[in-house]
Amino acid sequence: DILPKAFDNFPIFYTQEERTWLEGSPFQNQISEKIKDIQADYNLITMEVPEYRQFSLKEYSEIRMMVASRIFGIQVDNLKTDGFVPYADMLNHKRPRQTSWTYSDERQGFIIEALEDIKRGEQVYDSYGKKCNTRFLLNYGFINLDNDANEFPLTVVMDENDPFAQQKGELIGGQLVHKTFRVQVNFEEPIMSRFLSFLRFVEFDENIALLYQIKGQWVSKRRPQPEDSDELEQPDNFTAEEVPTISRHNERKVWARIKGMAEEALSQYPNTLAEDLAILERTDLSFNQRNCVLFRSGEKEILHFLIELADFVLGLLEMKFKDAKRHTQSLPPQMDSVRDYLQNQCIKLLATENV
Repeated sequence: DILPKAFDNFPIFYTQEERTWLEGSPFQNQISEKIKDIQADYNLITMEVPEYRQFSLKEYSEIRMMVASRIFGIQVDNLKTDGFVPYADMLNHKRPRQTSWTYSDERQGFIIEALEDIKRGEQVYDSYGKKCNTRFLLNYGFINLDNDANEFPLTVVMDENDPFAQQKGELIGGQLVHKTFRVQVNFEEPIMSRFLSFLRFVEFDENIALLYQIKGQWVSKRRPQPEDSDELEQPDNFTAEEVPTISRHNERKVWARIKGMAEEALSQYPNTLAEDLAILERTDLSFNQRNCVLFRSGEKEILHFLIELADFVLGLLEMKFKDAKRHTQSLPPQMDSVRDYLQNQCIKLLATENV
């Protein structure tokens, strides 16, 4: 009885008019891919089990989204499985988590335990995990406000006219075309280190022997000497996602590229971030329209952050060592997660190059 009767808050069921509120966002592609994936599964099922055609694609799609948004992964009698837990699936999301849950074999039931004091009459929350709003909106049909896990997909494409294109392709074990990173504003997340590393590799235009040296050092770290064998363990393929800072010149190119990619992504939207914030002040927006504006404004906040940070880093790399060191000691709070990168990589570059 508590299962939803309507599913129009899920983006795969948005009307064409509602989809226009996401114009310019790469999220449009993910919605389309989700629709195609569900359609393919439905076609496969109905081909193998013809009587399944009594259920329409729309019904199948609705149930798919209901299951995906409400199911719990549990372990019963040491076997991993999934299950519906009526009433427990009504808990709203909140981070940091306020409760934990599990299935108890001893009690033959699903247990929710408070991790902090909850006053009588207060709402009890569950945590759906640390997810970006792309996953929340696509799979749950809502937006998590002030989400510190938001992401934006930026695709790094190698210049086909790069004079080192062939060598770079060989270094990563194949032809280098492109790679997509879901970037965040939190530089303590591993994805940001991998993003910068790959850009250093792609933008490198100095002595190519240095890249071979970097790969050699990477291989050495991952190829331990087995105690009882003369054979060496084969390392995983070099992905160019652990390339250290190389030079001030290279790091400048990296941040110029980041700024260019972010500006290009912003130019795809018909509205600015300021306009989005003004639209959110309106009282005539539908639930889905508001979610779309919240979603696209969250994407733009990431892009604006990257542009502002790029300007900061590019300016820093023009300073003398002592001035740059002093400059990074007075960072605004919103750049706290970038402090380690600036001090331990950018400043060290300036110190190494004696500028």
